[in-house]
Amino acid sequence: MININFFKLRRIKMDSKRITDVAGIDYLWQVDNLYLAGQPSVETMTEMKERGVAHVYNLRNEGEVDQSEIKAKAEELGMKYHHIPIIVNGMLDAENCKKLSNLITKDEPHFIHCGSANRVGAWLITYLTQYRGMDFDEAVDVASENGLSNPGFIAQAQDVVEND
Repeated sequence: MININFFKLRRIKMDSKRITDVAGIDYLWQVDNLYLAGQPSVETMTEMKERGVAHVYNLRNEGEVDQSEIKAKAEELGMKYHHIPIIVNGMLDAENCKKLSNLITKDEPHFIHCGSANRVGAWLITYLTQYRGMDFDEAVDVASENGLSNPGFIAQAQDVVEND
């Protein structure tokens, strides 16, 4: 008999590290081909381009912080800039989480940011469980090691995963 839960039970190895040598940013981690961050600066965009990043994703809400200089710098450097606010009406938005996840490819680096890396961490939980087959608790551990510090976002991510 085939164990249909095999994929949910397996441990998935992910390379993960904190990065402290990038200009203009305090919170930055790398998980496989994903750079996960809090608020970047214009200088950060140059560093991300040098690391091979082709796509920048801003998860902050419209008008939260002016991102026009960062967007302009990313585009000037040839990176595609995406604005996908994942908090809608105060809650993690399942549709925008999916939209972001569907844009992620495994063959190139992506830079994903919000204000403090908490929203990035919440999205990461949904991505790892729904798109990479990781167990929910393991995904929470990975996200917590890579920027997520707000427990409220864990519960919201669980709702997104369970209701999809």
